[in-house]
Amino acid sequence: MTGKILGNDIYIAVTAIDTLNTHHKKIFERHFHDLSESIKLKINVLRINSHDEGISFLEYEELSEQAFPRLFSSIRAGNGLICPRKTDYKISNNPPILHRKELLLPPDHPDIPKFAALTKQLEDAGLFKDSRKIGYKKQWEERLRNAGYKVVDHQLVRLDGSEITPPEIIEKTSNTVERHRTALTRYALSKPMQLLAKHDFLEGKHTIFDYGCGKGSDVEILRQNNLTANGWDPHFCPENPKHSADIVNLGFVINVIEDKDERLEAVLGAYRLCTQFLCAAVMLGEQSPERGRLFRDGVLTSRNTFQRYYSQEEFREYLRRVLDEEPVAVGPGVFFVFKNKDAEQAFLERRYRNRSTANRLINQIPKQPKAPKATRPTKTEKEQAFYQQHADLLDALWLSWLELGRPPQEDEFPQVAAVKDLFGTWQRGLNFLQRFHGTETLKFAFESRRDDLTVYFAMRRFDQQRVYRHLPESLKRDVKAFFTSYPIAQTEGERLLFSAGNVAMIREMCQQAAIQGYGHLDAEGSLTFHTSQVVTLPPILRVYIGCATQVFGDVTSADLLKIHAESGKLSLMKYDDFEDSPLPRMLERIKISLINQRFEYYKYGEAYTPPYLYLKSRFITPDYPHYAEQLAFDQTLSTHAEFNVEGYGMPPEQFEATLQRLRLEVAEFTLTASSTLPDLDTPCGQYHTFRHFIECGETQAQTSLPNLPKHPETYNALAALALQVIDPVMDYFGGIELTYGFCSPELAKHIPGRIDPKRDQHASFERNTRGNLICERKGAACDFIIPDENMLEVAQWIVQNTPFDRLYFYGNDKPLHVSYGQAHNRAVVLMLPGKSGRLVPKVMDAKVFVSVI
Repeated sequence: MTGKILGNDIYIAVTAIDTLNTHHKKIFERHFHDLSESIKLKINVLRINSHDEGISFLEYEELSEQAFPRLFSSIRAGNGLICPRKTDYKISNNPPILHRKELLLPPDHPDIPKFAALTKQLEDAGLFKDSRKIGYKKQWEERLRNAGYKVVDHQLVRLDGSEITPPEIIEKTSNTVERHRTALTRYALSKPMQLLAKHDFLEGKHTIFDYGCGKGSDVEILRQNNLTANGWDPHFCPENPKHSADIVNLGFVINVIEDKDERLEAVLGAYRLCTQFLCAAVMLGEQSPERGRLFRDGVLTSRNTFQRYYSQEEFREYLRRVLDEEPVAVGPGVFFVFKNKDAEQAFLERRYRNRSTANRLINQIPKQPKAPKATRPTKTEKEQAFYQQHADLLDALWLSWLELGRPPQEDEFPQVAAVKDLFGTWQRGLNFLQRFHGTETLKFAFESRRDDLTVYFAMRRFDQQRVYRHLPESLKRDVKAFFTSYPIAQTEGERLLFSAGNVAMIREMCQQAAIQGYGHLDAEGSLTFHTSQVVTLPPILRVYIGCATQVFGDVTSADLLKIHAESGKLSLMKYDDFEDSPLPRMLERIKISLINQRFEYYKYGEAYTPPYLYLKSRFITPDYPHYAEQLAFDQTLSTHAEFNVEGYGMPPEQFEATLQRLRLEVAEFTLTASSTLPDLDTPCGQYHTFRHFIECGETQAQTSLPNLPKHPETYNALAALALQVIDPVMDYFGGIELTYGFCSPELAKHIPGRIDPKRDQHASFERNTRGNLICERKGAACDFIIPDENMLEVAQWIVQNTPFDRLYFYGNDKPLHVSYGQAHNRAVVLMLPGKSGRLVPKVMDAKVFVSVI
């Protein structure tokens, strides 16, 4: 039989239906006739589940033209579904795609050789390994790009234009590894360079040498930014001299060297050139699903390149053994190894410093009003005028004081001469600032800086393998000012470090942080918060996070952190467009165990569906970008009971289906009514489709008029009617029979004298030829009857249990009319025969109506 089999699913092109077995044909025929003719024309692939007998009708891009067609829509039927369920992918920027097309086609299809040839090329290149992670457009394109390929006219070609070596040739030449082919042309800094920039090492004060620079992209970018940078590579620039530099980068070099001795020499050679520290990086196995044939202590890829994959701890131990120094983790697979110990201490101390405190304090300085000209200035006013006159200098000195948390020494402020010229002596300048600003701000800065230093000494105690013979001068001054002596500083740090192992204390600190507005505390007592808040947390939590930093590196590269108070773990979560999206989707999750000193890495979008982050406002603070809009969005979302957003919330596909069912859409930071026209077979409420409400009238059936709404608001109103009134009736009474639903102007012309389009709401939001609403009441209406039920009881139940707008009751055995609209009038009208036999409306109070017998 033709078809591609994935688990219990069989994928087959519609043109190959005749190749299906009898059982699968029956599944297809059972559900295909229920689809509209327009949908039937679009379907080109079937997915049949041989286990639960469910079937999906799939609309892909043109199969013959696109190498990897995108999925436009899927209609799921069978397997207990009341009505077919449609999922639309046309607006998705990362839809599912199709591979191995030749398997879906009938055996005599003329394109099979072309498609099969491409599949073989992809297999030979190793691009189908771990095939669970290639089913979506972005991930597949990223895999092609990272491997150095693209597909043109169903042919695999190299991005650099070079020819693709057949696998049999690769096998013969596997002992001559082509290392240079791992070099990438970059248009942005590599990950190690980005981390150097993040830690302020690319500000122009340090020289950089890139050892194994490949094509030299990093060096070129650094030079364009006026940095002193050089590079050497054994293939691309072997004639370049190997320069000594403050910082030497050995980025993704040793993992592509298959010879252990050469690998060792590369590390030692790079370390010899640095005067401050070596930045070394490798690709971790957790981040690199691509594999090849086993070769020496790594793998040989289909491109005849070598890769040695490490774990974080394995690479740390390798550097420690080779260089006899303690590496500092700064990211997954990235370590700094310091040769200059003063530079190392300065880096580690700076890593735990709350840099935002001083800026926040100086921004709180109120702008002093100018003294009135007509009055003689007071001493205070004179000082204010003096300060304003020299604000640039005095603000800089004040900021330096707040950053240090103690009075700066003369050699710690570059404009010391200007201060002395202004005040006569350095101390007079400090006295003036203290008098002008007061002591409260200085007291807060002192305590904040003392917390930073206590965290630093706690982390030094944590890592006893790193021994320092002396402290830098700045740290000596800090110790004296904040602790009076070095032993006291060590004792304070040790006390704080041991506190981080106290589960009860961590739990209490998490609760306090949540009360103060730093993140969200879940039912398990775990605190989740934005990484920008790390430095504002209580010191004990900062040490807890610092312990994870020792294992993983820079945890603030994530968007959110989660402290698992009970289990001694820390989770890092990275999202797509976290700042500017009201519902960011998770890209990566890393769970670090402080007990085992290990971490687990999960990448979403491939093996795992990227979940939405619901209620983002819980994890950010009011000063975060778009906080007000995010809070308003979250509050609006929470008002809809249909959305389960607590905890991890709804799976994305369920959330999107609920949006579709409620006729809602997310536009920037607002949840608005849908602005699109749906397919008629899209669910309208829980039990019906829009087609049910549009094609239910006897006149429509007789005339076969399309009777289609032209305005999205009409579809929204029909969905609201179904959700608020019809679904509850169905839940309580069971099946109903719709007798009259939406009525277009065209259909209304064929029902003379029996309807009142200007009042009955069957026209919903449709407009006449002059562009005016046909029915000013808006909303939507339908007529229905429930066989074998007293319709008076049904009407009374609706009045008591639903937020209806208008209800017309015609008799115990007659269909009743009900509407739902913005006015929520709750108007009840009895349509009873008069003396002439014609129906006469009688308005009745709702409370009276429910008591009618």
